[in-house]
Amino acid sequence: MDGLNPGDPGIGLLAGAVAGPPSREILLVCCGDVPSVGDGALRLVLDLRELQHARTRTLPPDANLEAEGPFAHALVWPRPHLGKDFSTWCLARGALALRPGGSLWCAVRKAKGADSLAERMVALMGEVDVVARDRGHRLLRSRRTEAMDPARARAWVEAEYVIEDPALPGLALRSGPGVFSRRELDAGTRVLIEHAERRAATPRGVIDLGCGVGPLSLWAGTRWPAAQVLAVDTNLRAVAMAQGNASRHGLAERVRVLPSDGLPRREEAEAMGLRTAVGLAVAPDLALVNPPTHAEPEVLGRFAEDLRQWLAPGGVAMVVVNRPGRMTEQLRRAGAVVEPFEYPGYHVLEARWPAA
Repeated sequence: MDGLNPGDPGIGLLAGAVAGPPSREILLVCCGDVPSVGDGALRLVLDLRELQHARTRTLPPDANLEAEGPFAHALVWPRPHLGKDFSTWCLARGALALRPGGSLWCAVRKAKGADSLAERMVALMGEVDVVARDRGHRLLRSRRTEAMDPARARAWVEAEYVIEDPALPGLALRSGPGVFSRRELDAGTRVLIEHAERRAATPRGVIDLGCGVGPLSLWAGTRWPAAQVLAVDTNLRAVAMAQGNASRHGLAERVRVLPSDGLPRREEAEAMGLRTAVGLAVAPDLALVNPPTHAEPEVLGRFAEDLRQWLAPGGVAMVVVNRPGRMTEQLRRAGAVVEPFEYPGYHVLEARWPAA
């Protein structure tokens, strides 16, 4: 996964920093496993896929750490693609979990904002030292002393945004650091909504695959009051926020949000009674999908296969992409008939599977 490469020089710097202390005294804040850190450490996990090979104990990113800490060391390895506000969130989570005298560590590439994050650590902790350097990376360290600003840390952890947009009438979606399109409605999502408004027949069941904080699924639940919606995402912060948004807008009974790496195979879901359990008593006949922009072909292939297995006969998947080539190829490889629609900067692919 992007940002979790164990061979990264930054991980090496973190490993050297905490090679001696007992693992139970170490908190990993939404970073990958660190080679020198044993099984007894605790790791906050942002994405469900990170659980597959985790060596340490894991908790979701917003878990209450009061019963687990305080810790002697908190490690942060920023993920630049998620934004500086998420790196700040991680630093604040780590700082609040430290005991007095504990160390907050951050390994960051100089070209990816080392100076800026060092300034954030000074504002938070009162001081910062550059402890080591390796191949363009810096290892930053701050100690928890009386100079730490707990109120600032809590404010950074509780940072929240509200997404309101004319394409989402009547909906105000709460968002926060660490999720896709956290500050505003993504332009591709807006295109997909406009397309579905014109092209989609009234569905009985809707899939929102890769739901984020829920703009597509909540829009669908509002536009089609009788429809049942299943929304899934691997990002655990996004799932929690989407669930909260559905509840605040009175849609929790019809918009079910699940943490999932794609959709389960249809046969498995039916064997477990999952379709009924998640509120989809019938096979969904519409899917609204805004896939990751730079997803690998195998990820897009998994999306296409999930849609093939879950959509009812005659159903349609509407997929918005910047460039249609790779997604079209994967949908056709999964047996779909694909009809493209071009918009400024985007394409919407309508995929249908012929009856078997």
